[in-house]
Amino acid sequence: MTLQTGPVSSEMSVCRMDNNGNGGLPIFIRKYHEDSMTRVRHTHDSIQVNYILRGSLQHHINNTTHDLVKGDIFIIPPFVPHCLSAKPGSTLEVIELEFTPEFIFGKHVTLEKIDTIFDFAYIEPFLVSECEVRPRLNLSGKAQAEVEMLFERLLSEYERRDSSFLLAMKALILWLLVYVGRCFNEDVQDVESRQLFDRHRTAISSAIDYINQNFTDDVSIEKASHVAMLSQSYFSYLFKSMTGKTFVEYLNELRIHEAMRLLKNTNKRVVDICFESGFKNVNHFNRTFKSHAGISPMQYRNANHT
Repeated sequence: MTLQTGPVSSEMSVCRMDNNGNGGLPIFIRKYHEDSMTRVRHTHDSIQVNYILRGSLQHHINNTTHDLVKGDIFIIPPFVPHCLSAKPGSTLEVIELEFTPEFIFGKHVTLEKIDTIFDFAYIEPFLVSECEVRPRLNLSGKAQAEVEMLFERLLSEYERRDSSFLLAMKALILWLLVYVGRCFNEDVQDVESRQLFDRHRTAISSAIDYINQNFTDDVSIEKASHVAMLSQSYFSYLFKSMTGKTFVEYLNELRIHEAMRLLKNTNKRVVDICFESGFKNVNHFNRTFKSHAGISPMQYRNANHT
């Protein structure tokens, strides 16, 4: 892969989408063979989708190893350590697709937007560490042919780069994710797995509702992850994937919007608005407000006060 890497630790590198050597595009796709596999443990700052066109390999993720064969499609969320390996002398062909969540779903990724994609693309890869749910979906027959056709069209668009090729690729990826999401939901037959996915979906939705309703209070990521009944690291990943923002960025944006409303529609002092909108420090409020709005709170009031 042509992505440049930067060290995360002495044992791991991160492949960054903004260093992909292709003009900073939010998308990357290639077809590779056994001689160009990334065999060292690494992570990506984007969503990665892999499809096995030919042969077999082993995928090492979440401290477990899984055998993959032709027809397997698997999704690796951002910043999940993993690596691939193949038996010496084996013949292998894989399609690797990467994209930023924002490119496909926009800045605000919600449960309503991703619907059935959510379980497969965002939840299932993590369940390997929670239960015996497999971290891939095996496609056959019509489904296999449909997915391979979509990947070939994506490769063609990426290589030719005709006018509006990014828009075309976005449409193809959305259809790919919807189609695979439907196949995945048809494949999840047992009640236990279905309940597990539904529980995670509801947990994230509940946490976001909690933040939206209590952002002016002492809301913390510890409290939000507790509401979701998820580990803080897993909650942080899902939250960033769904909203396009970190927990702090999302919380500050809610508070700044509330401060703008109060500055525009009331005569309250700036210091009172600072605390009423949820900030605990006036200097931090002023810096955050100016970073978001481009002007100070008082300048915003003078320009918008009615």
